[in-house]
Amino acid sequence: MLLIGPPKSGKTRRVLDSVQAAIQAGRSDETLLLVPTPGMKHHLLYVLTSRRGLVVPEQVILTMSEFVRSLTPGVREATGAIEARLLRQALRRVSPEAFGPQPDAAGLRARVGALIREFWAAGADSLQLEPAARSRGQRAFLDVFREHERCLRALGLVHHNQRIALAAARVREEGLGRVRQVLVDGFDWLTRQQEALLDALAEQAEEIAIALPEGVRQPQLRRLRTVILPPPPDAGPATEVVQAATPRAEIVEVARRILASGRPLNDHAIIVRSPEAYEPVVREVFETLQIPYRNWGNRDLARHGVVRHFIGWLRAIERDFPGEETAELLASPLSPLGSARDRDAMDFEVRRLLPGSGLEFFRDAARGFPGPSGCLAALSKAAAFPRHRYGAPRWSREILKLQEQLQRLAPPVTPGQFQRTCDWREALAAQKALRRAIEDTAELPEFTRRLVRFADFTEALEDVLRHARLAVRDRRLEVVHLLSAHEARQWSLPVAFVCGLADEWFPSRLGQDLLFDDEDRAQLRARGIAIRRTADKAAEEQFLFQVAATRASDERTLSYPQLDSQGRPLARSGVLGDFPEPAEAPRARPGDIAPPCAPTHSGTLRADLLGAVAARNETFSVSGIQEFRQCPYLYFSGKTLQLRSRPALPERRLDGAVVGSVAHATLERWNSGEGPIGEVLDRVFAETLASLRLPQSFRTDRLRLSLRSDLVRFAREQGASIRVPDGQQARFEDVRTYHMVELESRPEVQCRIDRFDLDDDRRCVVTDYKYARPSRVRELLKGHLDGDELQLMIYLAALEQAIGCEPTGIALCGMRGQTTYMGIAVDGAGGLQSVDTEGLRAMLERARSEAAGAVTGILDGDIAVMPKRPSYCEDLCKYRSVCRVQWNRRGADGGQPGRVPS
Repeated sequence: MLLIGPPKSGKTRRVLDSVQAAIQAGRSDETLLLVPTPGMKHHLLYVLTSRRGLVVPEQVILTMSEFVRSLTPGVREATGAIEARLLRQALRRVSPEAFGPQPDAAGLRARVGALIREFWAAGADSLQLEPAARSRGQRAFLDVFREHERCLRALGLVHHNQRIALAAARVREEGLGRVRQVLVDGFDWLTRQQEALLDALAEQAEEIAIALPEGVRQPQLRRLRTVILPPPPDAGPATEVVQAATPRAEIVEVARRILASGRPLNDHAIIVRSPEAYEPVVREVFETLQIPYRNWGNRDLARHGVVRHFIGWLRAIERDFPGEETAELLASPLSPLGSARDRDAMDFEVRRLLPGSGLEFFRDAARGFPGPSGCLAALSKAAAFPRHRYGAPRWSREILKLQEQLQRLAPPVTPGQFQRTCDWREALAAQKALRRAIEDTAELPEFTRRLVRFADFTEALEDVLRHARLAVRDRRLEVVHLLSAHEARQWSLPVAFVCGLADEWFPSRLGQDLLFDDEDRAQLRARGIAIRRTADKAAEEQFLFQVAATRASDERTLSYPQLDSQGRPLARSGVLGDFPEPAEAPRARPGDIAPPCAPTHSGTLRADLLGAVAARNETFSVSGIQEFRQCPYLYFSGKTLQLRSRPALPERRLDGAVVGSVAHATLERWNSGEGPIGEVLDRVFAETLASLRLPQSFRTDRLRLSLRSDLVRFAREQGASIRVPDGQQARFEDVRTYHMVELESRPEVQCRIDRFDLDDDRRCVVTDYKYARPSRVRELLKGHLDGDELQLMIYLAALEQAIGCEPTGIALCGMRGQTTYMGIAVDGAGGLQSVDTEGLRAMLERARSEAAGAVTGILDGDIAVMPKRPSYCEDLCKYRSVCRVQWNRRGADGGQPGRVPS
């Protein structure tokens, strides 16, 4: 019997009812249920055992692959890795000019391999395809197809579809033994060989039931009657469509709804077209919020961090240890360099010495560090690998030994971190699978009885890993389920979130095949080769959405992002056309996913620690005071604790702060009379490159010439652009100390003043040079006028205190792009914006008070996580990953945005 019906029509329930009846009647050895994937098998076992209370024998539910292997034990099937290697060789040998300069490129191999498997699934081989190959590209493909099949035959191997056909013949010849009842569920479409196997099962079984979805091509099976199941009578779950800014914001909104639902976690499922695309985002958000989840699909082994780390080492050995890549490998938690402190110290030293490469560079960097000696000794031997040819078994032994020396898995030590334990178990499974893949590589047929280069062995190992899957046993029940649309077929849950419903994401983008378009495929179908057309694939994609959208019984949320992870715009998927207009998810900031834990402190240090705080803050700087006003925790991390961030990589060392320092140093030396400003800049720039260990390059020359142009123009225009009243004298790069006399300890603030102008009446205007564009200069001036910026006002206070001058004004001079001079002065002196004496004095007193309050907070041990501007946290703060501040879009009372330190 063929059970045909739409999603939720009860096909799977009827199949499971038959299994239950057989088990309860003691006929479990006579019943067989076939499903397509291990994930579906495990889920159906869970339903029968946990929900229906049955004891299910192991042989009752099998995947189609398991069943075929049991019928053909002596058949040698080519693994995916062997097929990939043989296809790579076929592409190199046959018609390379037809496929461009790189006939074995990864993208081309994937496309050609998928097309070959598509013809095999349609029941066609290269011989049947030969009359239909007309164009140059089709003939080249046919040559590769023919060579690929020849290689398989020469090695005595069959592909998977051939093995299914052999299993079908075995069933017809020998029957099914004790099996009387065959049930089939979970298949979206069937290959010709699978149809042949089901036809053979229908001949031999006393009872057969095959559940298939409505709307896809039905198999041509004889002697089976068709039962059409009606759609479900219920109106469906409550539905909401949500649009989010990015995939991350989409998952943050899903997490928020799960936490707010009050339901058990295992009542929720996240369904996506491809878990590989969303799993990293789900992992980041859910681990931060401490929400356990389970990915029901098998993961690609090649993508696991353990595997990527070791493959990175093999590539580094092959390329003679390139500096930045090797530095990242040494700094990895998987690195065997001892404690985290040892790894960090070594990492800081290596990054400080970059650029550099080669093992000698890393030996020099490791001097004084005891941890790296064992690792570097292993690398010393491995450095010679690219020069040798060994047999594949020896390469396997050498690489296995290297893996033991270059990787270390430390068990989790933090109590209560169950997720960390799961990660560790998964890492152990990945390491075990990696070692098995290394051994399997040595057994590839191409390496039989010949010597192999190191590069060839590692290339083959990567192919083996790309076709390996990582299956980790996870028996947790109280988890949120992450499902692919294919895996979701057998599921029914109260709440489902269908994510990623953007155009060309779900349903997937479908295009014409470059070698066989729909017109060619129509002619192939006329020849009896039932290869799928674009319309067939589109129908399958539409069916997958129907499956995903019908898994919820109570609530379903359909969501899509407006931008991808690179900021490119996305359109809403066409499958959402009949659903309601979307609600907009709140835009998530980094702190929106702070873990739900109580604050660990009140935001103030203990009294017995204040002495240490004072010892580390004997003097203050204006920039430090500004950092405290932005966030007390920012100042505490950087100035009091003196935490260091990782040294920047060479391409990031010439940042805005360094460029500004170069401009200021050039001005200082030019004002001291060291020569024309352009020549001074060249000397300062060369000294800066040397201090940063940067070679001269196109990028550095372009930056130097841009700086030179701006500074030469500034020097030429200075007299006209900076209008100073007659009689004033300019002083440059003056260092003063401001004493906070209003505080008992009289703390000192060091002030490095770019320029101040003093007239005969001791009226003073302070000027600060900025290598900034006009828009930034205006922003800084506004900050001073609003009281957000204190720099120039503290400089005025320091000069008033030191030389008894009368504060008259402040000015900012921008030099980037054009010379910009703006500020305020009493009575508009120097062409600046006019301000009265009382107004300037009020600004000065406010700045003194704000600075004194900040210093008092520092010395009193204020370390609260209270950022003033969230944009600073997102763009500039080095410590945002440890402070865990949560930004609410609305305060606790529903009013203004609030800040919740956690």
